[in-house]
Amino acid sequence: MPPTNTSPATPTKPSRVDTLLAAPKGLRTNPTATLENLTRQFLPPSLARLAKRAAVGHRYRSQLNACRRGYREHGADYSQRILFVAGLPKSGTTWLEKMIASFPGFHEVLIPEVAAHELATGGSHDFDLPADMFSRFDEMLVLSKMHVHGSKHNVEVLRKADVRHVVLFRDLRDVAVSNFFYVRNTPWHPEYPHYAGKDVPAGLLTFALRTLGAYADWVRSWHDNRDPERSLVIRYEQMLADGVGCMADVATLFDLPREGNSIAELVDRFSFKKMSGGRDRGQQNEGQFVRKGVAGDWVNHFTPDVRGAFKDIAGQFLIDFGYERDMDW
Repeated sequence: MPPTNTSPATPTKPSRVDTLLAAPKGLRTNPTATLENLTRQFLPPSLARLAKRAAVGHRYRSQLNACRRGYREHGADYSQRILFVAGLPKSGTTWLEKMIASFPGFHEVLIPEVAAHELATGGSHDFDLPADMFSRFDEMLVLSKMHVHGSKHNVEVLRKADVRHVVLFRDLRDVAVSNFFYVRNTPWHPEYPHYAGKDVPAGLLTFALRTLGAYADWVRSWHDNRDPERSLVIRYEQMLADGVGCMADVATLFDLPREGNSIAELVDRFSFKKMSGGRDRGQQNEGQFVRKGVAGDWVNHFTPDVRGAFKDIAGQFLIDFGYERDMDW
């Protein structure tokens, strides 16, 4: 009879999935983000985009099921059961979304039409909401974050459904920098071919020519058309300076509970340090979605040519919205 091997087994390195499941509740890595990181590392751009498109329907069905379950368990706790966030890309909307979604019962939903529009056109900042969008969410607790513009149509869809909403944007120069690093490292992004392999100045000029004017129009559309009785405008810079105050305003708009120190605890739970895996604000990781977490980083990347292009396209916008006093920057 062969001798029994009693030596201890060689420990194996935990897999990514093991690490995810072992993380404390509330601080686990976002499974979607984990899959996106794996896709980014191992699939070529064309296959990455196909994988992203194929996942849309399954994700939507899973999200709706979670929203129905949330309603059954917590629906009686809320007067507002559909919450809507319209955010300019790379302006802190995911940060705000995660904080709101932490209220028990609420879950994020992205309708497949907007995902398809983004994959087909390169963005969703010009997307018009389906007229029946909010009637789909009967007996659900829904948080819908989109990058859609404030067209008269979209504002009317929100008004008819009596859906309150938060609008979020930031300095377009910082948007450009954050967008460049994100898109250049995201093979499935429809704009990836325009940024792949470019250095920072070339990427920022690409953004200026392809996107800057449309993003300025996006901010103006919400400024001109939103209903102030049903909405709140927040700038990313305000969230950095007073996250607790901004989140308290959001909770008031959406009639969310504000007992004790819950808002302060919530903001701390989703601080940059915790969302970035331990980095302090200002410590950059170019390959991560949560990259740097500061305002004004554009000054470290803008060359004279880039400054000139941005002044030509959005110089007056920056003055009108208080980011500059004149063109001398």
